[in-house]
Amino acid sequence: REKQIDVVHCHNTFPLISPSVYYAAWCCGVPVIQTVHNFRFICANGVLSRDGKPCEDCLRKGLGCALSHRCYRQSWLQTLVLVNMLRIHRFLGTYGKIRYIFLTDFNRNKFRGLLREWLDQQFTKPNFEYIEGKSELIEKEGTREKLYVYIGRLERDKGTDFLLDAWNRGVASMDQPDRELYIFGSGVLEHDVAEACSKNKHLHLMGFQPRNVVLEYLQKAEAMVFPTDLYEGFPMTIIESFAMGTPVICSDIGNGADIIRKHNAGMIYKVRNINSFTDALIQMDENHSVYSENAREAYEKNYTPEINYSLLKCIYEEVVHEQ
Repeated sequence: REKQIDVVHCHNTFPLISPSVYYAAWCCGVPVIQTVHNFRFICANGVLSRDGKPCEDCLRKGLGCALSHRCYRQSWLQTLVLVNMLRIHRFLGTYGKIRYIFLTDFNRNKFRGLLREWLDQQFTKPNFEYIEGKSELIEKEGTREKLYVYIGRLERDKGTDFLLDAWNRGVASMDQPDRELYIFGSGVLEHDVAEACSKNKHLHLMGFQPRNVVLEYLQKAEAMVFPTDLYEGFPMTIIESFAMGTPVICSDIGNGADIIRKHNAGMIYKVRNINSFTDALIQMDENHSVYSENAREAYEKNYTPEINYSLLKCIYEEVVHEQ
């Protein structure tokens, strides 16, 4: 009321703000938009995954499945609190009064059961990536090296263990095994990665590095590898890779694969399948120029700040006009 707010845009209300922020806005006659960054509204742990594999039990059988598996922080009590919150607001119809922004069509379709009646009224708008000095990096681009980059947490769910195995067994057995993998990130498997690097001269643990260093490696890499076991929300490293004109080799699961297929900007392989992964490396060699061009075009046409601002402004105008 004091600031004469036109629209309330929420990104995360869990756990502290809670859905009460929606009701505060509605009491003032202000429309609410919620960007959906994960699957919290339909899954207790927010990632639609359990025991290292995709899990959609709560979508098919109901939220009680989360209780039996203690899906939130491995705690039955904490899972109960979260599940009850979701159940109460479903009963009250809270989630049907909000306009949603989904980052991808893949994410949007997962919410079909919850928002069946309102799904056509929602928006799809991706994230964007601002890369300072991008033009200078592109200008310095030369011949791509047989260099590959992984960027992310070093965890099993992210496919880090598979990637080490693939390089030690699959890549080593190829006709051209001299492919260098630079691993950026830290996590619970950091010790395992360091040990693997000490035994394989083609593996390099870079740890946490400044963003400009990561982008420089991306800019000269043949491809970025994205071996996740998760659906993911919206992988920003893929967009950074696109901005550098670097295609992506991705497991055939979730949003990563969906984005790569949409733009034909890389290769998809069967998740945790070493033969399929090495085949993807070979296909990348043969079609790299096409994938690279498609990657850069995808960034310029879909993921820049300017384009994203235009999309967001149109969404705000539509929602406010309907109020």
